[in-house]
Amino acid sequence: MDIVTRASALYSLIGAQLPSLPTILNATHDELASDSDDAVEAILSPSFPDVRADQVRDMLSVFDTGRLPDEFGQDFINVPLDETPQNFFVPNSLAATIYRLAVRDESVFKRLRRVITHDICANAHFSKLRARAREAFASLDNYVANGPSGSNDQDVPRCARMLRSIVDQIFQARNLRTSIGPLSASVLMKAAEILVEMFQEVCNRNEDVYYRIDWEREVSDDEPARNRNLYTYLIDDPPRFSSSTPNWMKETFVVDRLRQMPANEWRHLIERLTSILDQIREYTPDEDQPPSAYTKLERMIQDYTAEAFEPSSSSVQRRPTLGSQRESQRRRLE
Repeated sequence: MDIVTRASALYSLIGAQLPSLPTILNATHDELASDSDDAVEAILSPSFPDVRADQVRDMLSVFDTGRLPDEFGQDFINVPLDETPQNFFVPNSLAATIYRLAVRDESVFKRLRRVITHDICANAHFSKLRARAREAFASLDNYVANGPSGSNDQDVPRCARMLRSIVDQIFQARNLRTSIGPLSASVLMKAAEILVEMFQEVCNRNEDVYYRIDWEREVSDDEPARNRNLYTYLIDDPPRFSSSTPNWMKETFVVDRLRQMPANEWRHLIERLTSILDQIREYTPDEDQPPSAYTKLERMIQDYTAEAFEPSSSSVQRRPTLGSQRESQRRRLE
């Protein structure tokens, strides 16, 4: 019994954790090769098991509702290179069995990659990070509404740190994935959309989160005002971090990352970004300097607008010289 037959049998025996698996594994080589870009396939189909391992986990993590690729499959991350096909079966785990098959057998890997594309993996990754950002906001709301409940309480500083971490993860995932292979415009724009969505939500939370609580909160006399306001903490007056603090904690929230992304990934959000800019301006008293997020975002929008609406040399009609006008008139008279 060959590997494909065994894998299909395992699928029937264990369950439908990967619904499209029989189709993937039973596809012929000709079907896999049809309508494919050879250059992209070469990039996304590494020949060595240790290189394939990360990509296989990335593909299989698509079917997991919460875990990111680097969190998925920690229990079967190491596959001995001397494994024989008879040892690929992992009891009670279809995912681990398919992982071993795809890491050790290049043809199985290519069948998976043909269906679970680079775009699908990136889209799933960004969707999970969006869900985590929304969960961070919800956790803060829950803490404010109900008070302390344990070590996982999400107050303003903890929520802010989580959101900064997610911003960094989105940016790093975008860079890593584009370095592996090309991503579609829709997936790249989705990453920018999530960043702007987070930015907008923080701007909408410019308030003392504790002003209506009905539970007693322990407060130190020197508590900074930013610890009560998520907008202040992340945008208006962020803490001054030490030199040993990771860079992603010290960056201007969201804006620094957007500025490092090509404009074609966020230009469809220009109206939303302009609205956020106006919102920050309204929050800032006339006598105060606007926060760095405002200054940087304003410059980013101005630079894009100037470049986008600058007339190209081909669209500018040259004004005829006086000499050429006279020559034209002379020819018409003749």
